[in-house]
Order: sequence, then C-alpha cells, then structure tokens
Amino acid sequence: MTGKPSVHPSSPMANRNLLESFARAFEGFSHVIWTQRHVRLQLFIVILVFLLCYTTGKNVTEVLFVISAISLVLMAELFNTAVEVVVNMITDVYHPLAKIAKDVAAGGVLIASIYAFLVGCAVFLNKNTINSFMKSTHTNLTDKINDANMVVMIIVGVALLFIIVPLAKVRVGHGSILRGGAVSGHSAVSFLLCAAIAISSNFNPTASIMALVLAILVAQSRVEGKIHSLAEVLWGAAVALVLVALLILVAHPV
Repeated sequence: MTGKPSVHPSSPMANRNLLESFARAFEGFSHVIWTQRHVRLQLFIVILVFLLCYTTGKNVTEVLFVISAISLVLMAELFNTAVEVVVNMITDVYHPLAKIAKDVAAGGVLIASIYAFLVGCAVFLNKNTINSFMKSTHTNLTDKINDANMVVMIIVGVALLFIIVPLAKVRVGHGSILRGGAVSGHSAVSFLLCAAIAISSNFNPTASIMALVLAILVAQSRVEGKIHSLAEVLWGAAVALVLVALLILVAHPV
C-alpha cells in the first residue's frame, strides 16, 4: 500500500484548526529570531532600509522590490534553520551528506542575499536618490505628528502588535499565544489607541484623559480577571507607546 504518511489528529504535531496553525508558525518564526543572532541583525537592517525608503521618497514599485528582497532573505533563513535542525536531529556526528545538506541550504541564503544586495544597489545607489536625501527638509516634530495619517498608523501599529506580542510570549515561555503571557496584547492595543487619540486630538485634555481612562480600565480588567499580572499589562502599555513613537519617527523623521 502506497500513499503519503499523515499525522494522526490526536498527535501533538497535528494542528487542530487554522488558528493553531498560525500560532505554531509564530513559534517557528520566533525560534529563528531568538536563536539566530544574524537574523536579529537582519531585522534591524530591515527597519533602517524602510526608514531610508521613506526619507528618499521611493515609489511603490521600488518599495515592492525592496520588500521582495527582504522576504526572500528571511524565507531562505527560515528554510536554512529548518534544514539544520532536521540534520542535527538525524545525526550528531560528522557525515558528508549532512555537510552537503547544510551547505546547500546555506547556498540558498547566499543567493537570496546577493539578490537583496543587487536590489539595494539599484534602488538606493543612484544620483536621484542621493540628491533627494541630501536636499530633504523637515518641519518640526509637532507639525509632523499633527499631519500624520492616524488611520494608517493605527492599522500598521495593531498589525505589528499581533507580531510582537506573540513573539514575546513564545520567547518568555509563559502563557500561550492567545491567552496570558509575558505581554498583555489587550493592554498594548488599548494604549496604542489611547496614544493615537491623544495625538490626533492635538493632546486635547478631555479626549486624552478619557482615552487614558479607557485604556487603564482595559488593563485593569486583565489583572482583575487574573489573566495577566500588573507587570504584564505594564509591559503591554510600554510596548504600545514605544511602537507609536517609532512609527511617528519612521513615518516623519525629525
């Protein structure tokens, strides 16, 4: 009898639903981030690249090329780590075939990195880009905050929180992706919205205080329900406020 082997539904390796599949994907991505130091460096470079894209006024096509290069490198790193883990699981002694498997996977990362380098040269190392960067002028930070498109910032901020919070939970190993954990997701979202309301209202005292009270009530409910500790909701608030500051800095650099 032939056929593809399947994982029994009761097996710990089986995903019971789509949500659990996403949770395990986050766990895999988190493993690569926290165990591969060069991947953390790459993510830091990604932030700088996006900042450079904005300050030099790149168009949609150029940004898409940059995103494709970044995605290709990160995907190659994920597959490379997966190959290394499988090889190490099979054998813990030197074997020529094990070496070939790891070298080929590393070769995939090399090709992706070369592509990213070429894209970076084509997009950034040209006369128009350099002139645009050198001649760019900026208004003061207060004006930029008031002019920021808060709807876009909120969407981007919430999307980033859905990545950052689960990664922090997996890293610390406390709670689960969807409940509890080292950082309160509810607290993070509520304080992000609080900051957005305060900024969009030009720090109007009434609106800002009401938004803050609502955010505190959300955080307090997580502690009252014994889902999070006080420290965990404070971490959520801190992550949100730092994220808002970074989004403003990236979108409207000083």
